Amino acid sequence: MSAEATDDPLADNLARWEEQVDIHLASGFYRVKEFLGGETSLDPLVLSEIGDVAGKKLLHLQCHFGLDTLSFARMGAKATGLDFSPKAIAAARKLAAEAGLDARFVNARVDEAAKAAGTGYDIVFASWGTLMWLPDLTVWAGNIAECLMPGGTFYLAEGHPLLWTLDDEGKTVAENFRIVRSYFLDGPQQWENAHDYAEPGIALTHFKSHEWQHTLGEVVTVLAEAGLRIDFLHEHDRLVWAGVPSLEWDGTFYRAPEGAPRLPLSYSVRARKA
Repeated sequence: MSAEATDDPLADNLARWEEQVDIHLASGFYRVKEFLGGETSLDPLVLSEIGDVAGKKLLHLQCHFGLDTLSFARMGAKATGLDFSPKAIAAARKLAAEAGLDARFVNARVDEAAKAAGTGYDIVFASWGTLMWLPDLTVWAGNIAECLMPGGTFYLAEGHPLLWTLDDEGKTVAENFRIVRSYFLDGPQQWENAHDYAEPGIALTHFKSHEWQHTLGEVVTVLAEAGLRIDFLHEHDRLVWAGVPSLEWDGTFYRAPEGAPRLPLSYSVRARKA
């Protein structure tokens, strides 16, 4: 356990994410240089499903240091990014200035989104590895609904909850595609992992984290209960990171190798406020 670890799960998570900001800014995983050269950080799955954002008022939840938020700004959106890490938000503002892009960044938790970032958004967006950090999806969905204008849309792309049950420490394809954890879990899972996902060779000082497992049914249900109508729920056999070691990079996504089971590795949801 790190010396600064606390009894507050969110404080432990924040300390970890604060430490990761500089690592991720310098990492080839995030391709900051390519972004500054004019490329987008948004993957083809998101780009194919979210629709036209030009002229739209868009809120990006859990934006980290803002690459996707700024990619939307480059596409013509009136973009706001929100994140609970003060260091990430400071980096996002600096990156926006360096890229010459107009975007607003707000330092707040997701459960403060409507109060901190305002309402009347055409689009609320979240993607890739976000839900596991949230203890209460009912509060999450309620804030999304409050932030959206009537007729506005919410879009989420996320790792499939089945992925979290697989053996990510196995050494073979057969091991990686076996279920070793429960799909249904209550309360946070506590992890002590000193390795950063973008730069595994770097050992973190704040290596304690807390994650919550949310089922596909829970995600869809809380959105519906918040007053959002589900446009689609798509499951995909591809992922933007190597969720288990045996996945193979095809130049765009990570997929199961030939002969391995084709399992849902990610999913996407679009919902509309009535």
